[in-house]
Amino acid sequence: MNLSSKSLIWSTVAILLLLSILTPLSALSAFLIMTPMVVLFTMLKPKAFVLHMIPILLLAFLLSGAFGVVVIALAIFFLVPSIFMGKQYKKGAPARKVIVHGFIAILALLLLELALFAWQFDVNLTTELSNWLRDALQQFDTQRMLKEGWESKYANAIVTALPMILLMSAAMFAIITHAIARRALRTVDIHVEGMPQAHTWQLPRSIVTYYLIAVISSFFMTEESSGFWDLAITNLLPILQMLFIVQAVGFVFFLAHEKKWSKIAPLLLCIPLILYPPLFIIGLLDMAFPLRRLITNKSK
Repeated sequence: MNLSSKSLIWSTVAILLLLSILTPLSALSAFLIMTPMVVLFTMLKPKAFVLHMIPILLLAFLLSGAFGVVVIALAIFFLVPSIFMGKQYKKGAPARKVIVHGFIAILALLLLELALFAWQFDVNLTTELSNWLRDALQQFDTQRMLKEGWESKYANAIVTALPMILLMSAAMFAIITHAIARRALRTVDIHVEGMPQAHTWQLPRSIVTYYLIAVISSFFMTEESSGFWDLAITNLLPILQMLFIVQAVGFVFFLAHEKKWSKIAPLLLCIPLILYPPLFIIGLLDMAFPLRRLITNKSK
């Protein structure tokens, strides 16, 4: 199969994924949309990539009917980070650098979209989102059995966590796209470096210091607290805990690697780590103390 036929196949995949935005599968397909764009940009020269994208966008617009503008807007949104990641693939950059570039591009676009929306419609996004969530939550308590004001409390909590949600969403898009794109690029004879093996995952020890500062700062916060620092601490704690879970997963795989356990063992052990967040303490201890060195010395 030559390059032109492969590019045609990936162009067709791009169109189908863009059209899937209008279906119930949109929640899943949204994480796949960038993959064909990344593959096309990596395998083609810039001019050829443009010549492929023009008919892709045109067909997606025409086939989407009244929702054509929405589909095109989303296509352009995902196109930008796809180009950023594709450029890194062409340079032969390591997986971490590719993901970071994709993450930054997606996060910047999300923030820009929110800022433009607020400016164009002259609305306070925080207030509008909080009001919408409060009204939606009220529908779940038609019998008024819960404590008065509960919906406002939960709505405000969700809005406060919006920065964390944006960060996690951008990270998920970048990580999933890389995981799929690197395998997809093999179909066009382009080999891309994968992520380091799980047993080598180790995050900077300085994260423990940041976590301690955030925990101590949270002791001075109250339910009525507001402002930048309160918002920052509220979002920083769960983000750092997620990083500790990543560290804990790495520790489990390291332990399995050192003890020569079955390959299925660390996978099974990671299930409770993901399902029970308080187990992030394992990652915190691994990061704060030389546990891996002690295990390695004992294995000798």
